[in-house]
Amino acid sequence: MERNEELENMASSIVLKECFQFIESILGYKLSPADRQPFLYFHSYLTDPQPRFITDWRNDSKKEKWYNKFSNRILGDVQNAFPCVLYHYERLLNLENSLFTGIEKFKYREMIGRNSSMGGGNTLIFDFEYQAYILAYRRCLDYLARAIGTYFIQDFNSFRKLGEHLKKLNRPTVTESLIKVHEKYSPNFEFVLSDGERKSVRDIISHYEFVSVGTINLSKRGIVIAGGGKNEFILYGERNLLLSEVLQKQVSDLRLCIREFIYTYVESIRKDQSG
Repeated sequence: MERNEELENMASSIVLKECFQFIESILGYKLSPADRQPFLYFHSYLTDPQPRFITDWRNDSKKEKWYNKFSNRILGDVQNAFPCVLYHYERLLNLENSLFTGIEKFKYREMIGRNSSMGGGNTLIFDFEYQAYILAYRRCLDYLARAIGTYFIQDFNSFRKLGEHLKKLNRPTVTESLIKVHEKYSPNFEFVLSDGERKSVRDIISHYEFVSVGTINLSKRGIVIAGGGKNEFILYGERNLLLSEVLQKQVSDLRLCIREFIYTYVESIRKDQSG
């Protein structure tokens, strides 16, 4: 009887494992080893060995919540938000590739005059993915700012203002390097960070109007997507930047920013703690 129960339990365990493997195959997303590395580095700092200030926070009922924020905002919020950006980025690349390769089977170039072009078509799925990508990108940066603030027992909520918040703390030993990293990368994120009267693509989408990837134009020389992304870019396609090239640069900047912030954050805290 015991042997039968053991076999039944083993069978149930295998079936449940297969169920969750199936769920993950449909709904899961994993970062590449290279993209996971900064988060593994932070986890190692947090646990091997555990820093003294973290031990103190965990033993203090008033500060225990800050231990949870210190851990979860990087290992949870940022680590989950970054793949969200990558997911929409990959979807946009696939859509662009399918568009550019599939359109040629229609021999449309033969139907259009030398100096003529035709624009139009329902491209809402393209727009949906682009807007989701933009919003995810800004969300990831703001999560990163909130993560940085936790060491100072602060709830920063804006990447755009992160440098200003850090300067007000008057703790140069730990903030000086972080401010430099912020100054280094902020100019690359103007498309999601507004500045005074200049509204970012992200803010336009969130608060003002529908932003399109652009209008599909067919011409003798090929397909061009014109007028997309508001002030982010004017024209891309043949002889210009492809959407994929624009996005590739943006994703690369975000990847490098996250990596450098996490490494600098940990080393700055180490320096501050040793002092």
